[in-house]
Amino acid sequence: MKRNKIIRTTLALNRFTFWLSIVAGIALIFGISYVFIFPESYPDIKIRNDGNPSTLFFCTDCDYTSKSTLLSEVRSGMKLWILLRLSVIGSLFILCIYKTIKILKSVRDYKTFHSQNRLYFKQIAKYTLAIAILGTFNFIDEGQYGIGLEIGFPIHVFGVALFCLSMSEVFKEGQLLQEDKDAMI
Repeated sequence: MKRNKIIRTTLALNRFTFWLSIVAGIALIFGISYVFIFPESYPDIKIRNDGNPSTLFFCTDCDYTSKSTLLSEVRSGMKLWILLRLSVIGSLFILCIYKTIKILKSVRDYKTFHSQNRLYFKQIAKYTLAIAILGTFNFIDEGQYGIGLEIGFPIHVFGVALFCLSMSEVFKEGQLLQEDKDAMI
């Protein structure tokens, strides 16, 4: 009974995160699109990047020692790159949560070593690997200096992908053991 309570709670939290991510993603995309289309509406906004591609964000009071560029100076191609990158990473994150919900549902229904769970873990690993690759390379418009390429290594995201691949193999072995057990009975 306690097992189902924990799984139900985790499932509810994942569902909440899933819907919150969708709403926040849509609001973020529309907000960034508006700021990109009408940069004169917000002349103080700068794009700041401190060398780590995963920390690209907007600010109005950027520290002068940090790398920052006024949004009005950023070219439209760079704005599209930022919007596309954020949209793809957000969509992949939502897909990861969706697959996690599917895994939790099958565990809740006592189908822990169902063959689909192994595939869900592989899909989550592929999505997180794509997020890691998108987080590795970042193009930054440096205004009058041109476009710079920044390379970072989001090891934590690669770690999640490796963990999901490992879990896929664990579930594969669990499925084989479950089939052996069912064959004995």
